[in-house]
Amino acid sequence: MKVRFAQIEPTTRCNYTCGFCVGRHMPQQDLSLDTFRLFIAQTEGLEAIELQGEGEPLLHPDFFTMIRIAREKFPDVEISMISNGSMFTHEIVEQILDHRIARIYISMESAKDEDFQRIRGGKLDRVRRGIRLLLERRRERGMAHPLLGLSVTILRSTVLELRKQIPAFYDEMHLDGGINLQMLQSMPQYRNIYNDDMTNEIGDAETREIIDYSTATCEPLQQALITRQQQAATGFYEQLMNSTDIQRECPWLANGLYMATSGQLMPCCHTKDYQADALGNINQNPADATRRRQEMQQQLGQGQIPSPCQGCNIAEAIASHAAKEPAATTVRTDHAR
Repeated sequence: MKVRFAQIEPTTRCNYTCGFCVGRHMPQQDLSLDTFRLFIAQTEGLEAIELQGEGEPLLHPDFFTMIRIAREKFPDVEISMISNGSMFTHEIVEQILDHRIARIYISMESAKDEDFQRIRGGKLDRVRRGIRLLLERRRERGMAHPLLGLSVTILRSTVLELRKQIPAFYDEMHLDGGINLQMLQSMPQYRNIYNDDMTNEIGDAETREIIDYSTATCEPLQQALITRQQQAATGFYEQLMNSTDIQRECPWLANGLYMATSGQLMPCCHTKDYQADALGNINQNPADATRRRQEMQQQLGQGQIPSPCQGCNIAEAIASHAAKEPAATTVRTDHAR
């Protein structure tokens, strides 16, 4: 399989209890090393790996072994991850630096201690200590990586923190990887697991107005957002999104692939029905993934939205563009072979 950007889910297990997490409703399991090895063996052209899925990646007992296996075949592959930041012990910090992870984003919704614990079921002070330890050891070892940033999921109840608390936390921790903002997911596969309180946290027009106002008027937040853009060369998602013409084809279907702990190959990181929406399984029929990726890309190019893509803004934009200009829309499949 030709895959330039692979997101691989090490585990669905997590030590936090976020109410919006699909992973808490999945079988709790780890990706086997044999399955990981098979994926690497079957893949060509790999440029970047995001080791992150519906669990805390550092809970996998062989997390760093996976990095070693990947680099045996792809010495220059960039490794990045998203972590809840709770497991940066001395031993793990040294291994993060030894294995040259390029970028780590700390996931959060609130920089207020009480709200952080209410939402995540963990203590923000533990995250603070881990971040400080990692940055201290990075400095002592004279290293520039990993860059550390924040991946902020915006809830209706926490959106006002964009004006002060989130950028203040970023500056207090001396982070340097920028900030990524994302609204709470509203795709069906996510909404199906939300309770009423979590459904009410999905952003609305007012939430979007607050986000727009905050990003336009809060200088520290602006700078952190710009930092992320300036360092896109080492960012998995930036590279993936910029790898093709996003108006005409889905970057995931063109150049990316997501592998779940079971070996299921998924169209992207947002498709969470690992049975119904899988392209194939690396342990059984990986060739099906290439064929299915092409079929889904062709559907979008014809103005149709495949079932796994329902509710996706990118898919809707591509299908809308194709419907308006069908004669000018072509779908490249050569890079997906």
